[in-house]
Amino acid sequence: MTTMNVHKVPAKQWRRWGDRARRVFNAVYSSMSDQQLFAHPKAEKIRPAFWKTTRWNAAWIAADAAEGA
Repeated sequence: MTTMNVHKVPAKQWRRWGDRARRVFNAVYSSMSDQQLFAHPKAEKIRPAFWKTTRWNAAWIAADAAEGA
């Protein structure tokens, strides 16, 4: 069974990653939905659109690392 592209990564990149990297992307992106788990308690909340970009970038980096491991 292949991992679904639930977060709409561009197909070209999704095909480059193996199943492990795809699962890592989905897991990291999903697990970062609550920014309070990742920010300093006294930090101001990041705007949702900005946090979405942060989540996306972190998930992408993690998937690339998983692919290279």
